[in-house]
Amino acid sequence: MGALRDEHHNGWLMPSGNYPAAAYDDPWADQETMPAAPAPTKIVSLRPTGFEAARTVGEHIRASTPVVMDLTEMDDAEAKRMVDFASGLIFGTCGGIERIARRVFLLTPAEVEVMVIDRPLDETGFYNQS
Repeated sequence: MGALRDEHHNGWLMPSGNYPAAAYDDPWADQETMPAAPAPTKIVSLRPTGFEAARTVGEHIRASTPVVMDLTEMDDAEAKRMVDFASGLIFGTCGGIERIARRVFLLTPAEVEVMVIDRPLDETGFYNQS
């Protein structure tokens, strides 16, 4: 730490470090907070063959259970319909959706955070979905 110039005494002062700690009023210190939601104890993996499995996906998300949805067994039209349903479900519940692999998606309820580490951003700042 450098010395400070004392203009009033024509000398140099060195900081002593013996200053009292700053005291701040924290209006939130006494407020009760909501307890954190417990971490999910299970993850459901589904491999639907038709759109009739959409209800099962919705029930698990509404019950705060993450779902791995593998659409590789579905034809293209039904898979697109299922992704559209899942997108609406996730939007309505404030959850999250991540593409894990081609036609495989992770659907998470709002209280579950997914950290994506190895997927690079493209030059526009958005995830490359191709």
